[in-house]
Amino acid sequence: MGGIGVDDIHIYDNTNGIYAAPPYTSASINQPTVNGTGWINFTDGGKLVASINPNGQDLGSTNVQAYIYNGPVRNNTIQYYLNRNITIKPTNVNLADSATVRFYFLDSESEALINATGCGICQKPTSAYQLGVSKYSNNNDNLENGDISDNVGAWLFILPAHVTKVPFDKGYYAEFKVKDFSEFWLNNGGFGNDNSLPAELISFTAKKKDAKDVLVEWKTASESNVARYEVELARGNDEYNQNRFTTIGTVNSQGNSTTDQYYSFIDKENNKSGIRYYRLKTVDIDGRISYSDTRPVIFNDEVKWQVYPNPSAGVFSIVYQASIGETVILKVHDVNGKQILQKNVTANGFLQKTIIDLEGKNFASGLYLLEVASEEKKEIFRLIKK
Repeated sequence: MGGIGVDDIHIYDNTNGIYAAPPYTSASINQPTVNGTGWINFTDGGKLVASINPNGQDLGSTNVQAYIYNGPVRNNTIQYYLNRNITIKPTNVNLADSATVRFYFLDSESEALINATGCGICQKPTSAYQLGVSKYSNNNDNLENGDISDNVGAWLFILPAHVTKVPFDKGYYAEFKVKDFSEFWLNNGGFGNDNSLPAELISFTAKKKDAKDVLVEWKTASESNVARYEVELARGNDEYNQNRFTTIGTVNSQGNSTTDQYYSFIDKENNKSGIRYYRLKTVDIDGRISYSDTRPVIFNDEVKWQVYPNPSAGVFSIVYQASIGETVILKVHDVNGKQILQKNVTANGFLQKTIIDLEGKNFASGLYLLEVASEEKKEIFRLIKK
């Protein structure tokens, strides 16, 4: 006697189907209030693009957008990826805990991905259930869009096992948790099923060597058609702020690879001073370029530490710059020498600002002393509260 075994049944309200209409970029969708513990849908023309459950948190006004590509399935870093991605841009970006996202996509899109051709070494899923999520973030919201070629910044891959795929309408939704928001793409993670799309660059560091040189090191997870790497330098804050980087060294790629590769370069320029900013330029065989994040190295003070406004009604800003990874300790003492406030901040190598708040009746008007100390420097400022 025959039979059918079913172990995955989903019942859902299909009031809204999955967004499928042109153009390439959907209209921007905004929900002015995204908070609470329920699902909030983002729809275009009555069709679902994404849904968010804030899990009891307040994301504030939130913008969602879908990007649908109608050409052949594209690939990057020896991986094919789905011809749809979404962006989510909330007002409140620092969440204490994760929110849950649903990313809707069509059967036709997943089938096109599964059957993609043209790149013999590119990895792809054999079913929609093998998809993970590549997540890209940039402080510049304009770079969070439907274009993968301008994605220079932070990538994160959410493993397929941590992404729930649920049949829905004429496709699926991929459900996953995130603490911050950005671009989201669907791919299977490559050979190890654990790599985001532009996974070439795993790490990039620049550190002092023997107190006079700088050792620049980087590691790649996989490489496809990379010609060379160029180490670029901006000497001082003026050049950095004007984006005036010059190439100081070139290292050829070790060739196409699906395993980790290690590279290094030593900056031996004599008489280094001030703050030097390093970045890595990756040049592909076809001429495409991409850039790493920038790494500062401090040889001596170029920036004067300062406090403003001073006098103040109680809120003071301290601006400083210290070597990346150093702990900067800020202590405030009253006129009797009693410590009334302390903050510990990890330096990022760039100009930083920390707020000292002496407002309120607990802090009397008058003179206070602010001590700011890093591993290499200490300064004391007189604060006058009006």
